[in-house]
Amino acid sequence: MVEKEREVWLKRSVILNIILAISKLTVGFLSGNRVILADGIHSVSDVISSSFILLSIKLSGKKSEKFPYGMHKIEDFSALCGGLIILYAAFIILKEAFSNKNFISGNIDAVYLIIFLLNILFIQALFALFEYKASKKLNSPGVNTDLLDWMLDAGSTSLALLSIILQRIGIPHSQRAAMIIIALIIIKEAVENIKDSIFALLDASISPEITGKAKRVILSHPAVSNIQTLYIRRAGSIYIADITLQLNERSMTKAHEVIDKIEEELKKEIPNLQIITLHYEPVKTRYRKIAVLLDKNGETARRMRDVAKIMIISETPDGQKISYTVDNPYYGKGKGHSIKLLSWLIKEDVSEVVFKPLKLDSDRLELFEHLGIKIRKDLV
Repeated sequence: MVEKEREVWLKRSVILNIILAISKLTVGFLSGNRVILADGIHSVSDVISSSFILLSIKLSGKKSEKFPYGMHKIEDFSALCGGLIILYAAFIILKEAFSNKNFISGNIDAVYLIIFLLNILFIQALFALFEYKASKKLNSPGVNTDLLDWMLDAGSTSLALLSIILQRIGIPHSQRAAMIIIALIIIKEAVENIKDSIFALLDASISPEITGKAKRVILSHPAVSNIQTLYIRRAGSIYIADITLQLNERSMTKAHEVIDKIEEELKKEIPNLQIITLHYEPVKTRYRKIAVLLDKNGETARRMRDVAKIMIISETPDGQKISYTVDNPYYGKGKGHSIKLLSWLIKEDVSEVVFKPLKLDSDRLELFEHLGIKIRKDLV
């Protein structure tokens, strides 16, 4: 839907720019007015720029085996090229401002030229107003660049209009000063646009405001202990996030529920956030906790059903050890004792288990490893 809206705006822009370019060039040629002629040439550059951006937007959403996420950065590249075209047009205006050429000739009465340019300016202002509202909604660098094109074009047309009016009232050089001021404003805007496009192409992080909003959403969940990495970058009109979290949750089911909820809330709070890669890991405890599974003879157990006692060894980072032995509360209690024992070990925050399993218990081994509990055959 967003892609279609961007295409519609760029198509409208190209068609309208073609009409205005032909109109300005025709009037500029017939009147011999250099400013209107230069404005028409600038409109031609707008047609080229808008066409290039439209092509990039049509391609950016295309997904393939090589580009599974689409080619959104084409939009940033086209925005960069469009910014350079705008920058070049601004320098042309500066060059004209400092030239000694006669800006106005009298082949057509100035009143008709003023009426013509007022109509052109009205059309430009109206289109720019509606495109500005669309750019806020779509957050598209391509549409933003096109909007800058229209602002530049409106400034150029205003300059042409001003030059004709000032000539009629006899104020010399005012139009040259106006050209210089407008050109400098355009250069500033073009440089900002080029800078943003380069940052996006280089995968620079986005504004702290958006990152801060993402942090608030994530940390609002009690299960989140820490945000290890939070990196959000822009590609065309979309945002891409890479996030690594620490969760106070050993249950995979509950952890996935928390992650799914975080993703949902992030996309709601940041509408253009379309791609999220979210990793999580359990909080690392300060203590290393080992459970030695023992049979009724005090030997390391070889089967889960033979575990009669459990020796717990807690080892602090400074090397101190505390150990104690407890009875297996599920020993000899019938079916399901293995899963119940595993659940008990998880609740006790055990990180390693000493166990000498038979091949028959390989499925339980996989379950231990999947839950982040290391299996060892001895304490050494």
